[in-house]
Amino acid sequence: MAKKFEYQTVTIRPTGTWSSKFDTVEIDRILNEMGQDGWELVSMEDKNFGYGSTECFYYTFKREI
Repeated sequence: MAKKFEYQTVTIRPTGTWSSKFDTVEIDRILNEMGQDGWELVSMEDKNFGYGSTECFYYTFKREI
């Protein structure tokens, strides 16, 4: 029988005055929480404004159902 998966995408946005700072401690907390719930990170993609400015990151996870 074929394996079945479900997927979930989490958006993480920068903080700070100019929206340019990412809290790595908070990102690690989110990633570890997802892992403890059985989710496996399968991709990460950034969305940028152009001109080298990042708006957010999309982390996509999967887990077997």
